[in-house]
Amino acid sequence: MTKKHGLAEPKSAFRRDAAPARVESEQRESKKRQAVNVYVNRDILKAARAMKINVSQVLERELDRLTGEERAKRFYEENKAFFDWHNEMVEKHGTLSEAIAELEDDDQAV
Repeated sequence: MTKKHGLAEPKSAFRRDAAPARVESEQRESKKRQAVNVYVNRDILKAARAMKINVSQVLERELDRLTGEERAKRFYEENKAFFDWHNEMVEKHGTLSEAIAELEDDDQAV
């Protein structure tokens, strides 16, 4: 940073030649992407292009959603024994917040 007339020169983020953060973010993201070949119904693809729908973005969003659902399903299946045990303990002993509420009620009654 250099000083001109007693004021500090602005950092590069304020200069005209600086790339916006969004562009830099997209450039970083594009490095993570991989080109693939997919087969799509010709009529659907034609309609999507006519509507200016970005097929890559749609595919990426949908794959993200589907893989997220599958990860959640697998997590539940892998941890089902714990969830069942935890639910049994809650049914048998109640929750911590219920126990605290009972203690507070007992304190107020005294």
